[in-house]
Amino acid sequence: MEHEGACGAVLTERLEKAKAIAQKVGTFVLEHVHSIRHIEAKSSPIDVVTEVDKEAQARIVEELRRSFPEDTVWGEESQEPLADFSRTWVIDPIDGTSNYIHGLPFYAVSIAYFLEGTPVLGVLYAPALQELFWALRGEGAFLNGKRITVSRTTLLHEAIVITGFPHTRRRFEVLAPIYGHILGECQALRSFGSAALGLAYVACGRCEGYLQLGVSFYDVAAGVCLVEEAGGVVRELSGRPWSYVSRSLCASNGHIDLTAIVQQVLPEEVVATLR
Repeated sequence: MEHEGACGAVLTERLEKAKAIAQKVGTFVLEHVHSIRHIEAKSSPIDVVTEVDKEAQARIVEELRRSFPEDTVWGEESQEPLADFSRTWVIDPIDGTSNYIHGLPFYAVSIAYFLEGTPVLGVLYAPALQELFWALRGEGAFLNGKRITVSRTTLLHEAIVITGFPHTRRRFEVLAPIYGHILGECQALRSFGSAALGLAYVACGRCEGYLQLGVSFYDVAAGVCLVEEAGGVVRELSGRPWSYVSRSLCASNGHIDLTAIVQQVLPEEVVATLR
């Protein structure tokens, strides 16, 4: 029990620091929303990064390394791959960069902390919306200091489902039958352009599910922690448990099984590839 208490104190210290950093850097990001000078394409013309992303990441990395020199710190804009998830900070300085560039408010600073391959702490700050989400493994999920839980909706026709549209045509074509089915069965299908916020909205009960193919761990790690601590479920589209190596994600309030829809709509051999 003494060891558990010490571990809890260590994580609480990291949570408070991550919250402070996310808000500080989020304020910087918001202040520069109308002064972006450079936009670069990464994996595709619609996968972009700005100088604000890079500076935001540099500020987060600097503060975390100074505060916790024993931890690994890695960000989306890092050049080297990440191999160690034992005690590791994972950062997405602006999740929703395209929204940010166009002046849309759906973007967030995302900070997660992994212990032995599992995200145990997640912080999201949406500066344009003034919303701070956070979760700590075993302690629940919160929005601006108030505990949040997933919705209790059990019927698909009463549900709002969020998706992140893939960056490639091939992935879009794989998911097109699922989009068509969900559009015909649920109350609404939405895309906000930020996986982090999509998951946060599942966690706080604003919608019932989130699904995406071609997603990276840094996009969703903090959001995964939020959903699970709010009482929801996160899996791969295939139905297998989600992990940091997964390339697909399906989160729900736990009452509506979106993975069952995937398996119902797509051929079995296609479902098997949706990792």
